[in-house]
Amino acid sequence: MWILSISHADKHDAEMFERWKDDMDGILIYTGVFSATVAAFLIESYKYLKPDPSDVSSTLLRQVTQELVGISNGEHLNPPSTDAFKPPRYAIRVNILWFISLIMSLSCGLGATLVQQWVRRYLKLTRHSEMPMHRVRIRTYLFRGMKEFQVRLVVENISLLLHAAIFLFFAGLVEFLFAINHEVAQVVLAVICFFAAFYVVLTSLPVIFQQCPFQTPLTSVFWYMTHIIAVVCLSPFTCSSHIRTRLDELWKHTKRGFDNHIMDAVKDNKNIDKDAVRLTLSMCRVDSDVETFLEAVPGYLQTDYNVGTHIDDIGSLLKTEENNMSLGHRMAHLYSSCIIGDGKMDEVARRHRAVTCSHVIFELSKAISSVTVEGLTLNLPKSIGHKLQHLSRDHDSNIAFAALRTIAVLESALLRQLSVAKNRMDPGRSEELADLLEAAVGEDDPISPRYQAGLRNDDRREGRLIAVTEFTSSILVLIKRPWEPSHQDIEDLKSTYQELCRGLNGSDFSHATQQRFVNVLSELCEAHLSSVSTDHHSSSETHHSAIIVSLKSLVLTLDAKFMESLKKFEFTAL
Repeated sequence: MWILSISHADKHDAEMFERWKDDMDGILIYTGVFSATVAAFLIESYKYLKPDPSDVSSTLLRQVTQELVGISNGEHLNPPSTDAFKPPRYAIRVNILWFISLIMSLSCGLGATLVQQWVRRYLKLTRHSEMPMHRVRIRTYLFRGMKEFQVRLVVENISLLLHAAIFLFFAGLVEFLFAINHEVAQVVLAVICFFAAFYVVLTSLPVIFQQCPFQTPLTSVFWYMTHIIAVVCLSPFTCSSHIRTRLDELWKHTKRGFDNHIMDAVKDNKNIDKDAVRLTLSMCRVDSDVETFLEAVPGYLQTDYNVGTHIDDIGSLLKTEENNMSLGHRMAHLYSSCIIGDGKMDEVARRHRAVTCSHVIFELSKAISSVTVEGLTLNLPKSIGHKLQHLSRDHDSNIAFAALRTIAVLESALLRQLSVAKNRMDPGRSEELADLLEAAVGEDDPISPRYQAGLRNDDRREGRLIAVTEFTSSILVLIKRPWEPSHQDIEDLKSTYQELCRGLNGSDFSHATQQRFVNVLSELCEAHLSSVSTDHHSSSETHHSAIIVSLKSLVLTLDAKFMESLKKFEFTAL
């Protein structure tokens, strides 16, 4: 426990102190340059606070000359009165502003130096002991002190002194120039006013727009002031329940602070998720990055809350955009790399990529079929359907199995969407879905089992049962190959059948379609009986038997009315 605590604490402290160090280093550099600049101006301005020696000499010479002239003329002269020196008012104001500016700048640099010393002392004390328990105690004790005395607040506002010093310097500069030349002073004043207005805008924008990245040290002060003013203005109207609710929200936000208020604003904003997902995909430059992104998609779709929103987030990535390849086309490119077989990928990497892409389409199709949210669509390119058909005949049984289950669930989802598009009388969308469906199930592929069986049906009313039938038939063919399915493969098979058989009703399908389904079920049972009648089973035969048993048990979970309709075919093998 203590080792774990030290590990997390050291990581937290290192990140925090690294930020502080960078800030303090920048402040020290700038305060050094700025202080030197102010000092250079002060060297000239402070001279106006005392008499000019050259002026005193001139005055004395003038007096001596006058006295000599008077003596030569025999005149009696009274000693001239000398007025005490009074510096001009502008010089006093300029020097006050610039000296305060210099003091604040140097104080800011001193504060930055102190922060660095505090950090070094903290790290020294927290890492002094060799015993983990003592280190944790010391660190906790000192960290509590940092929170109690608001060290973070002090560190973050040290730069406020520097900002104030700069504005004081600008004010003194304008005053100084007006005493010398009005034209120059007016130009400088206009430029300073422009940048001052810009500074005010940067300060206030984050208060108005919470997502605005601009900020100054005065932003949090301005935010607190606006909240306090709003509370004061609304307090006389507490008779209204709406006003009372608003006041409670304002007090809550004020207590939590400016930064926490921003965290609360994005906490439940699900619209940000779509932009975040899109941005993540745009940063995936190479195939391996896209593959990693696809691995995370199923988990994103299976989030417990706002499933429909998350499906729409991923679905929006499938749409082709200008100057940006869609997720669908990127998946098609990954599929192509698995099919071409140019020798650049080994079998393990090829299998992983193909299964990952198929799993994403499977989960996306399954998710779209499981929610009742309008507007959710599968905008997959037609080429993906062709590539799935190609992979379903791959020599690698794992790749073939992943493609087969994906084709089956994709067909089921496309059939539902095709029905919706026809009901909405959207011929353009219906044509797109039909083209993708033809490619996915192999209706336009002469070497596909679907094409050879002549199972093209333009009205698609038989599609869902045909999908179950063809998937079952394909699995029976697959298990005759050298394939040792894992436990996860069997679980995937179960989830596929659960999705395909959900809500099937025998009365919805024709006699011929049901008869073909019964024939496949009969083949299933015969394969099961032949596998269990063997006295000695290899490991692969054991797995195949488990698959067949799973198929049998899952088919029995079909809708009761559907199973009742099968009795007229004298199907009793199950």
